[in-house]
Amino acid sequence: MTRSKKMSAGMGFRAKFGARLALAASFALIVSGSARAQSPIVEGETIVTPELLKAACAEGQVVFYTAQSDADERAIIAPFAQQFPCVNVSIISAVTGRLYERIATEATAGKTQGDVAIVTDEALTQQLIDMKLARPWTPPESASYPANAKAEGWWYAASGSLMYPFYNVSLVKETEAPKSWKDVVDPKWKGKLATSPISIGGTAWLQYAFLLDHFGADYLKAFLAQEPKLFTAYNPAVLAVARGEELIGVGAAVNEYPARVGQGAPLKPVYPPEGLPYTNYPMVQLAGAPHPHAGELFGNWYLSRLGQSQLVKVRGAYSVRGDVPPAPGNPPLAEMKPWNPGHEAIIKRHDAIIEEVTRIFEGR
Repeated sequence: MTRSKKMSAGMGFRAKFGARLALAASFALIVSGSARAQSPIVEGETIVTPELLKAACAEGQVVFYTAQSDADERAIIAPFAQQFPCVNVSIISAVTGRLYERIATEATAGKTQGDVAIVTDEALTQQLIDMKLARPWTPPESASYPANAKAEGWWYAASGSLMYPFYNVSLVKETEAPKSWKDVVDPKWKGKLATSPISIGGTAWLQYAFLLDHFGADYLKAFLAQEPKLFTAYNPAVLAVARGEELIGVGAAVNEYPARVGQGAPLKPVYPPEGLPYTNYPMVQLAGAPHPHAGELFGNWYLSRLGQSQLVKVRGAYSVRGDVPPAPGNPPLAEMKPWNPGHEAIIKRHDAIIEEVTRIFEGR
């Protein structure tokens, strides 16, 4: 072989060898980067053991049932997808009643598809537990959740909402707007009030239980005398006030805040000095889940400081975690005098409150 051919062959070998080294180095970086990305630590919080993380990645998927909107959830969990690319999240969004029916139907058929769920009704959550459709779960962040925002070992308030009065600032002067719950039943608002009936579920139950406990049956009679327009969900009630079809409303902050801040609706919330009802949105791990380890990883992340900060950022919701500040423009939760009687009291009084309010509202 000539000298030139030998040099050419040597250069070719070195080029191929160098390319292989580069490829190997790139692969090592990818693996190393992936390992770092899938750390069990999220902003200083250890949310999972290495063993559970490995099992979750092996499952590769989590099916998430939620009563919150699909778009909101995708925005909330974006950091989860970045840190844990080994787990694909499938989101199924529906109202709590339909989610409950779906979970029960799947379990009866022996074809459970969901792994973890957020619902908006503590009573239905208890039914899931009683019917053995939920499984025990104690996340590492359990201590960060107050006693009235969890059923220890079963569910934790991954989300929730205040209920408050609000008004259309384009049509109601601030000097004339309601300042308290008693102002809401001022006769000048007759036929100009939007809200929802107690029959829509747990959020409304807290609203009416609060009003009944704090002001009595006569207040609810005066509320009914206002001839409120009752919507089957809080979101259309908010939109009715935003459009000027009604002047004031009583509804959930997680519906009012996005309309006001995200869409520029001419709305302003009222924070009455008497306090505000706060409803928990429980997160549960489902029994018979096809991806139980991924479900726990996802649930633990959602309850982490980062997960709750995302919730606040996207929905304007309040987190019950004391180390998660409110959304911009929202007062601290403690200043709102939030009222929630606790899970046991809700279950004990659930049916009686519905019966009394339904009687006062004459079946509406």
